[in-house]
Amino acid sequence: MKKKEYGYSVCRFLLVIVSLFPFLSAAPGQSIKINIKAPETVFTGEQFRVDYVIESSNDARKPVIIKNAEGFSILHGPSVSSSRFVKFKDGKRVVTYVAASTYYLEAQKEGIYTLPKAEITVNGKKYKAGTTKIEVKSPKEIADGIDAFVRTVVPRQSMNLSDTLTLAYRLYTTKEIKRIISADFPDTRDFYSTDITRSRKAFTEEIVNGKTYKVVDLRRLILQPRNTGQLTIPEGRISVEYSTSTGRKVRDMWGNIYDEAVKSEKTLSLDPVIIRVQDLKAI
Repeated sequence: MKKKEYGYSVCRFLLVIVSLFPFLSAAPGQSIKINIKAPETVFTGEQFRVDYVIESSNDARKPVIIKNAEGFSILHGPSVSSSRFVKFKDGKRVVTYVAASTYYLEAQKEGIYTLPKAEITVNGKKYKAGTTKIEVKSPKEIADGIDAFVRTVVPRQSMNLSDTLTLAYRLYTTKEIKRIISADFPDTRDFYSTDITRSRKAFTEEIVNGKTYKVVDLRRLILQPRNTGQLTIPEGRISVEYSTSTGRKVRDMWGNIYDEAVKSEKTLSLDPVIIRVQDLKAI
């Protein structure tokens, strides 16, 4: 081989080595961090999102796989998304790659649970995330914090056989209800009754023992007694549902963002009432 051709071949070889060098040297110096983004507290029956986020100096779009999670059921996942961020530090261009494995879970039972650990292997090296705990509470705790009761309201408890009176089951609550789940209103068989309950109910406010309540009539009846004597309208029971915001904005599995809320239920009793009826015509 001529000297000139030999020198040309050496130069080509060196150029190949130099061009490969950044890729060969990137792996040992690669920086990888794994974080878990999840709410600190959820409620039984609540569906929520968990993100396993990988941040690296080189592209590492690896899904984080979890097969089971104590205290939770896995509804969906992983859904992997990635992005790239560029910033300048000390005059140098720094690129950060971010890959997120998203899961949607549903809380099954109360307690404090540790999410499954995130672990990936890149270039033969294992990277792990720290542990993340989630406390699962019962929605009953929310309902217990709501002060609510129902009063059986009648203008009087004695009347003539030919008279009528209006009876109302009036709800007092420190928080507006979302809906009535079930209602076991008392039987009024000793009276002729006409239901005058408004189809669209509006809350007003009333102060009871120094506390402000939201007030609404759940049911209003006009009653006329069928017989004389001591007539009893028995007790009853209703279950109402509340919707309480957690203060978090969440994204569902279709990408829609909404204000997260937790449903809770409270059962309230309706007190019985005695109406004394007499026939003045017979006196």
